[in-house]
Amino acid sequence: MAPDRKTFFSRAQSTLTTSAGPCALPIFYTDASLLGCIYLIEPSRARAMLEGGPFEPLLFFGKAMVQLVVFEYRESSIGSYNELALAIEVKLRGRTTSPLRALLAPRRGDDHGSHIVNLPVTTEAACAAGKELWGFPKYVTTIDTDFGERSVRATLGGELEIECGPPGFMRTPGPPLVAISIHDGRVLRTVVDTDHMLSWGGKATIRIVGEGPTAANVERLGLEASKPFLVFRTPRMRSILPLGKDVGGS
Repeated sequence: MAPDRKTFFSRAQSTLTTSAGPCALPIFYTDASLLGCIYLIEPSRARAMLEGGPFEPLLFFGKAMVQLVVFEYRESSIGSYNELALAIEVKLRGRTTSPLRALLAPRRGDDHGSHIVNLPVTTEAACAAGKELWGFPKYVTTIDTDFGERSVRATLGGELEIECGPPGFMRTPGPPLVAISIHDGRVLRTVVDTDHMLSWGGKATIRIVGEGPTAANVERLGLEASKPFLVFRTPRMRSILPLGKDVGGS
């Protein structure tokens, strides 16, 4: 069901304390932009990064799905900052999860989601909250973004450069974002509600320009030499990030 725009941010917030200070939850992102690239890669590359954990790749057409998403948060209840997420679509190991259900009804079930392998951010407050409340693999670095009408450019420290040309013509409501992470030995599943339209299509490239945690994993996954299967973006992102739901031990 599509969110009611007038009441989207009407949820009550409470405050938790992190090592960087207080954090109001859920976190409201009231003015932001995003660019996302979806890749279909050989499952062996994704399995190698998930080895020893509770997750395995959720396969689409026999391929593992990887997303690289750049966020420019201009206004949020934890301040303004930029972020880059590198994530593998996964299911809990041994589960018979339907890829079609995961795509069309991402809220349903508790056994699948986007497992983030790198999540660099630009502020200590966002880093502390992500690591301490969700177990996200965050680190602080510089992320420069330029969201223009016809193109998007982003640089991650001395690690990556991302460029994208004009957007496509197909537009759809943004689906909820579902993250699945490990925090204090427990698996957390977090459903992020969204309230924006996405444009689908266009061409994007990633270039590795130096060393770093995210660049290393982009290389391991083979993304620099790959073309995105899909590209999506919005100049007016709105979302709500709640605490995750505990769905079991890892």
